Amino acid sequence: MLLDDRYPVLETLEAREGVTLYRVEGGWVFLFQVRTPEEKERFHRYRTALKRLMDLGLVEAQVSAKPGRYYAFFPERPPVRKPPPKEALEALAPFGFGQEHLAMAEGGVAYLAPWSLGREAPPGRAFRPPARFLLGVAPGLLLVALGLWLLFQGLYRYFNPPEYAVPELVGKTAREAFLLLKDTGLQLEVVEGNDPAKPREVVLEQSPPPGTRLREGRTVRLVLNQARLNPLPDLAGLRQEEAEGRLAELGYRLAGTARVESPEPLGTVLATDPPPGTPLAPGAGVRLLLSQGAPAGPTVPLPQLTGLSREEALFLVNAAGLQAQVEEVPAGAPPGTVLAQEPPPGTPMPPGGGVRLRVAVQGEVLLPPAPPRLPEPTERALPFALHLPPEAEGRQVRLSLLDARGEHVLYEGEGQAGLRLEGTYRVQGEARFRLYLDGEPFQEWTP
Repeated sequence: MLLDDRYPVLETLEAREGVTLYRVEGGWVFLFQVRTPEEKERFHRYRTALKRLMDLGLVEAQVSAKPGRYYAFFPERPPVRKPPPKEALEALAPFGFGQEHLAMAEGGVAYLAPWSLGREAPPGRAFRPPARFLLGVAPGLLLVALGLWLLFQGLYRYFNPPEYAVPELVGKTAREAFLLLKDTGLQLEVVEGNDPAKPREVVLEQSPPPGTRLREGRTVRLVLNQARLNPLPDLAGLRQEEAEGRLAELGYRLAGTARVESPEPLGTVLATDPPPGTPLAPGAGVRLLLSQGAPAGPTVPLPQLTGLSREEALFLVNAAGLQAQVEEVPAGAPPGTVLAQEPPPGTPMPPGGGVRLRVAVQGEVLLPPAPPRLPEPTERALPFALHLPPEAEGRQVRLSLLDARGEHVLYEGEGQAGLRLEGTYRVQGEARFRLYLDGEPFQEWTP
């Protein structure tokens, strides 16, 4: 029999609790049966504890976590009878392993067993039980009284075990939690958790909560943070608005944009920086490379239109041989003032290319007409009121509404802390509001 095409089996030593111990050429192999989530969690807890010993330089091992090949190989080292070092016990305690799971060798640990070794002989060495001595019954009432007193103390402690208050462990490291529970008589059970916003190896949750009184031998369960970062998804091919919404959902922020000529439609995401698959922490910045379209011939640079009047901007656009699309938005600027343009000034534009202008108006918000739709989703009136936050002071503010028809700008202009924006709008389907400060998403909510 050959394990994993590399370890010839010489002898099957023991099978217990879903784990089989083999003697192979050059050492021993603990082979785990992993079919259920509980068996998988047990193997990963064993592997993590073994890695702690390897990091301390106390043991040599080869570990496999491939499907169907969950095992640990230990090179043959003659076991000796000696206590394990203190650092080994402290490293194993958070995972439910102790001295009874270790076989020692000269200069370190021979192997870590998944079960308690107890009084069993380790592989490769005959077991010699310690000598047992029979207490002679000495005459006299003194020994009888002493025996009865010890029996009474043992029975009293058995039926009345001491109680301990569970300390506050959330936010502590695994070592700190172990030291707090070390002298309480309580057992410790550790499972993995994931919160990239918090440091590795800190306790995220505990059960039971702090202050709970438990009897000796009861278990305290901890969730230990592994802080695995989430990979950035592939955003190529999405429109800019879709990519920005996806980044906001994942907890990332838009760090900036750049545009290049491309056969892809205007505003299509071509690439991201960092690239897809890069692990990122929450709040990390992502830059988007967008398409500005492919020129169909000679190009002209798009002039600066922001700040001009509507008539002046349309004159320059027509003179350059371009087409203008005007969107009117309520703002504090004088009516008819161009608030923003897309693409930005200086962008090479092919003849007949389109330019989008946002022009300030007063009065009721003008929304683009909704295209004909099926009866569902139904249209409804949605009241809205908002006081701008202090962060909006002196910054460019844009408020938009997203529903089944797309995203519509409700307000755009210079922000003032406490400025009240309100109105009633017709929406279709699910509606969300977005607040931008200086072009970057600041807040998004559902009424």
